[in-house]
Amino acid sequence: MAWHKVEPLRDRQLLFARKMSEVLLDFAEPVLETFDHPEDFEAMITLATLCWNCSFLPANEQRKSLNNVINELVKSEPTARIEVEECIRILMERKKTVFANERRIITDFEVVEERDGSRLVVLSTLAED
Repeated sequence: MAWHKVEPLRDRQLLFARKMSEVLLDFAEPVLETFDHPEDFEAMITLATLCWNCSFLPANEQRKSLNNVINELVKSEPTARIEVEECIRILMERKKTVFANERRIITDFEVVEERDGSRLVVLSTLAED
């Protein structure tokens, strides 16, 4: 009988890590609390994901990417610019201070509607150093 070496699906250091969906919800909490409409949930998770992933870019690329995000988001509602900029500032600061050691990049997410509410499914991978 041949024995084959089988590698775990998750990196050893991630075996006991929190689910990325839990991390993302925790990260986005301050901005999620500011919106009352359920339909805003996915938009705020999208914004949080963009900020999260931008945090791995060099500073000059972060600014450029975030400015593009802001311009795209306020295209249809220019009066929301200050609010969007404030949400981004909060999230970027939160990533630096509270989630600085979290090295996973979010590759995709989906909000799944179920009978008892919504569930967030997040795919992630380790960031390159």
